[in-house]
Amino acid sequence: MPELTMTQVSQQFDISAHTLRYYDNNHLIPGVIRNARGRRVFTEDAQGWLRYILAFRSVGMSIKEIRHYVDLTSQGTDTIDERLTMLVHQQSEIDKQITDLNDKKKLLQWKIDNYSATKAELTKKTSLKKEAAPYQNWV
Repeated sequence: MPELTMTQVSQQFDISAHTLRYYDNNHLIPGVIRNARGRRVFTEDAQGWLRYILAFRSVGMSIKEIRHYVDLTSQGTDTIDERLTMLVHQQSEIDKQITDLNDKKKLLQWKIDNYSATKAELTKKTSLKKEAAPYQNWV
């Protein structure tokens, strides 16, 4: 993976330059260097970090938590237990989100099935005049 400019990283990761600058200014992306003209260059290491940061953000990890995680990694292997605890906790939060989404999906599927059954009944009738249906079938 070659070193990339901010524009290239912005395009590759579908993230705004403003957000990249924010992450860099807050020391969330180890490995960002400056070239001879003072412009940010994202090393392979920085790009790897950015992947993790974006994943962490997408599952609800706060900037403060990410900063703490980055700080812990810079302290070496003495902080592995704390990092592991953070990641296990985050994984648990993801599991809760998945459960919640599955519950919502089941509710939507029930409604889809209900509409499909109502539509099938209406199609069977010879005259397709509109009939008043029970409230729960049409909401």
